[in-house]
Amino acid sequence: MTWHKTISAKALRAAGASSVRVGDDVVYIAAVGEKLYAINGVCSHAKCILGVLEVDKLRAKCQCHHAEFNLTDGKMVVPPYVSPDILMDKLSLKVYPVREENGFIEVDA
Repeated sequence: MTWHKTISAKALRAAGASSVRVGDDVVYIAAVGEKLYAINGVCSHAKCILGVLEVDKLRAKCQCHHAEFNLTDGKMVVPPYVSPDILMDKLSLKVYPVREENGFIEVDA
């Protein structure tokens, strides 16, 4: 894989999280304290872009149907409200290595 420069570290820390394009992928990057997280930024349920960071739970929430994904392992932990019986274990998102380098956030994709 290859490290890709994405967003400035200053901008990410100010926003808390951001969905960015990395090659052909959309990656959701979050900064919680000093820790960085990066998961696929497209909800596995209805293909909406993730947008809401839940800092206290270390989760990203889909803006469309409120499915929630764990930032550490990409697992869906709350189903979309329109499909409460969905098989969540089959809808995990990819987790990416992420680092801060020379004032920018880089994702290995």
